[in-house]
Amino acid sequence: MSGSLTQVLLKIFAYRFYREQSGLLLFLFVTIISYCFFINTAGVYQMEESTFYHLMLMMTFIITPVMMLLVFACWLIYSIKSWQYVAAQLQLENNQFLFYGMTSFSKLEQFKSWFCVQLVISLPFLGYWLFATILGVIYDANLIPAITLVYILSMALISALLYIYLVNRINKTRKTSLLLRLSSGISKPFSSLFMYHLFDRTKLIYLLTKIASLLVMTGVLYIFAANKQDLRVPYIIILAIVTLHSVLIYQEHRFKETYLSFARNLPYSRFKLFLNFSFIYFLIILPECIWCFSQFPFLTAVEMLLSGLSTALLFRSILYLMGLRMYRYLLWVFGLFILSFYHHVRYAQIIFCCKSDYFLSAFLSILL
Repeated sequence: MSGSLTQVLLKIFAYRFYREQSGLLLFLFVTIISYCFFINTAGVYQMEESTFYHLMLMMTFIITPVMMLLVFACWLIYSIKSWQYVAAQLQLENNQFLFYGMTSFSKLEQFKSWFCVQLVISLPFLGYWLFATILGVIYDANLIPAITLVYILSMALISALLYIYLVNRINKTRKTSLLLRLSSGISKPFSSLFMYHLFDRTKLIYLLTKIASLLVMTGVLYIFAANKQDLRVPYIIILAIVTLHSVLIYQEHRFKETYLSFARNLPYSRFKLFLNFSFIYFLIILPECIWCFSQFPFLTAVEMLLSGLSTALLFRSILYLMGLRMYRYLLWVFGLFILSFYHHVRYAQIIFCCKSDYFLSAFLSILL
């Protein structure tokens, strides 16, 4: 009986999760693979030496403690995202039968089925563990693969227990959030509505984005600590920050298309809408801006801010063409990220590109 339950849960949750998150997984996979295999080393080396350096880079991603911690952090974010997805799917009307069917099984059988589902959802990281195990056997570094296996099983165990709780609990009516209760008597400008929505309904996405952004900023700065004065380093950081925030940009567009569609009839000029967008995105990346001003010279931080806002507005402009099709939008974001990364980093036209991209993105945003 538990085998049939596992099959049902796999079809409803695991397979659909991969189908809906394929854009994100493709982005992460292609980015890591392209970085490990196609990045050019400094200087001129023979083909066999270049292969050796690429292998050493891959080993750094696999069997070093710092990268292990970064992978574990990404793994935690990925697991939380899967928890959010399963919880949302359980609330759908088509899946309400699970609340009646699954409770007829014992808690142990439910645990086994949910444990298998989470392991299937974690297949990308199981592949990472397998690769780490192979390298660990070859180079006699078995500690990190063993810790990784324990972490996999622990996350799957925690996930299974959480899913059991979600299925067997009694649904409660959602209460008004503390933020809305505290700000009930405060005037709310039109441009600030999304910020209230962000901290009321999508605060988990915001929190995960900020955690990932912090890891990327500190990780890149740690890796290139000796080359901090190189102007390409801050550009890499701000490009990665805005790319991570592309999900929040999509949420902002979706919020306005879903709840504020009447705003098209309001007497707002395009220039004022452009300023509203800039102000919203500035507030979203405000913690990152403070960090940039604390780590880099003032002029460099200002250029990073202008570059980040211009890239965010460019991503926002794409949504006018894509609509609410998130998968296609993420593919465009991924393509722009790759092109921008390789073009600006390889040719080091950082100052000119920051300024030109800013005015180009502003022009496109006003037109669209």
